[in-house]
Amino acid sequence: MYAVIDDDSCIGCGKCVIECPASVIEGKTPKKENKVRFKKWYDYLWIFTIVYFTLGFFNIIFAWIGMICFIVPLLFAIFKGNKGFCNRYCDRGQLLGLLGGRLGLSRKRNAPKWMYSKAFRYGFLIFFFAMFFVMLWNTYLVFAGTKTLTQAVTLLWTFNVPWTWAYHGNVIAPWVSQYAFGFYSVMLTSTILGLLTMLLFKPRSWCVYCPMGTMTQAICKVEYKIRNR
Repeated sequence: MYAVIDDDSCIGCGKCVIECPASVIEGKTPKKENKVRFKKWYDYLWIFTIVYFTLGFFNIIFAWIGMICFIVPLLFAIFKGNKGFCNRYCDRGQLLGLLGGRLGLSRKRNAPKWMYSKAFRYGFLIFFFAMFFVMLWNTYLVFAGTKTLTQAVTLLWTFNVPWTWAYHGNVIAPWVSQYAFGFYSVMLTSTILGLLTMLLFKPRSWCVYCPMGTMTQAICKVEYKIRNR
C-alpha cells in the first residue's frame, strides 16, 4: 500500500504524517506557498455524530439514521473501489480528529503494532459481525412475537443500560424499535472505543481497527486484483 498526494489540493500542512494512526507515512512539511484550503461542506460532518446521538437519546427510532454510516462506505468501496468515505466523509473520524487534534485531548502516541495487525483487525471484524448477528436475531425474535421489546442500550456488548425514555409507545412495530435499540448500542459502543483509543493514542487510532474500514479495505483489495488480472 502506498500514498499518493494530490499536489493541487495539498497545502503542506503535514497532517497526514502526524495523524496516520499506524505511523507509516513519513515526510517533511513543505512551505505552503500561499495555498489556502477553504472549508468544504464535508468538513463539518462531525456535527452529524453529535446530532445522531442526541436524537437517539430522546427518540430511539432516529437510530435508524445510522445505517447511512454502514451503507455509504460499502457503496464507495464497491462502485468506486476506494476508501473515499473513510478519508473524507467519515463523521466519526472527523470528530475524533477534532477532539484529539485541535482540542488536544489525545496523547498522540503511536498505536501498538498488534492493533493494526491483520490478526487483530480481522478478528475484531469477525467479532463485530457476530455481535451484529445477535442483534439481528433479537430483532427477529421480537418480530416473531417470541420475545418482548427490550428498552435498553447495551454498552460494550456487556452492560445493559435502561433507555425507556427514548421509546414512545406502540405507533411503530416493536421489532423496528428493537432494531433501533440494538443499532444505537452498536454505534454508541464503537464511539466509546474510538474515544478511548483517541485518548490513549493518536486521535484517529480507531480507524486502524474500525470494522467498516477493514471491510471496505478488503473489498477494495479484491476489486484491485480483479481489475489487474
